[in-house]
Amino acid sequence: MEYNIAVVNSNSFGQVFTEHWKELEKIGTVKRFMLPTDIDGKSLAEKLHGFNVIIASVTPFFNKEFFDNKDDLLLISRHGIGFNNVDLEAAKKHGTQVAIVPQKVERNSVAENELANLMALVRQVVPSSERERAGRYEDRAQFMGNQLSGKTFGVIGCGNIGSRVAELFSIFGGPVLVNDPHPATEPEWFTNNNVERVDLETLLSRCDYISLNASLDDTSLHMINSKTIKSLKKGAYICNNARGALVEEDAISAAIKSGQLSGYAADAMEVEPVKADHPFLKNDRILVTPHTSAYTYECLHGMGEKCVSDVKAIVAGKRPGRELTHGLED
Repeated sequence: MEYNIAVVNSNSFGQVFTEHWKELEKIGTVKRFMLPTDIDGKSLAEKLHGFNVIIASVTPFFNKEFFDNKDDLLLISRHGIGFNNVDLEAAKKHGTQVAIVPQKVERNSVAENELANLMALVRQVVPSSERERAGRYEDRAQFMGNQLSGKTFGVIGCGNIGSRVAELFSIFGGPVLVNDPHPATEPEWFTNNNVERVDLETLLSRCDYISLNASLDDTSLHMINSKTIKSLKKGAYICNNARGALVEEDAISAAIKSGQLSGYAADAMEVEPVKADHPFLKNDRILVTPHTSAYTYECLHGMGEKCVSDVKAIVAGKRPGRELTHGLED
């Protein structure tokens, strides 16, 4: 069989670790596609016609319309964690296997970046550095921040990455609260790490620093909105390295303007790439980074290795690793 491999919307696969690209070239034709994040399913299928293997970033969306119009497709290997942009039921009906990177690969990199972005926001690292570059040393008293030691921390979503964020928060010596109806951690983890489970309203009302790590679904879409923000402790900070659509962006802007929210750091936005005129980019109380939480050498190497192994498994007539969709394991 001839294998045509499309690398879709990934700026990093095969760029830093070129050996991953070369490994795929031993298998078949490899081509990189950078497509609009909101491309419709039919157009996406047309663009990828003839490609029977896809290595996919977090965008675009491989929805039912895509599968209804796509020719033979053996595999979608996500260059990342999460199935958010793949319709798993449609993939199963189409006979397409879907695999993701093991969550442990991204765990430390994303959690550490969450902490880095939060600290940069709280201590106004970016605006103060820009002022120094402009020769405005005398402005330094304008960049007052807050300490993290002894404060109360909240983590919304206690899965693979959220649990690691909670562990990192604990180093500051303050209480750590978690909200998650179905945490992916053992009960003893909470005891061993001195973490308390609470409802969302309690977490929002008590925490000085809050990390969003929930997966995105119908129950979590815009979970931080104009209504829930009313429960927020005045002056709190929120950091979001999970999915941009967990927050209502207008509500975030309004809360910062009113002083209810002191700052917001986001490595994930609802629409990416972010347009240059987005109001978040004009506010010193908001830090936006271009979805680079996983951009460490260690993490990218592991992600690339997994994608290559997925493709090799398909070629050998096997299924990719255990990180398959549940539907395709039946």
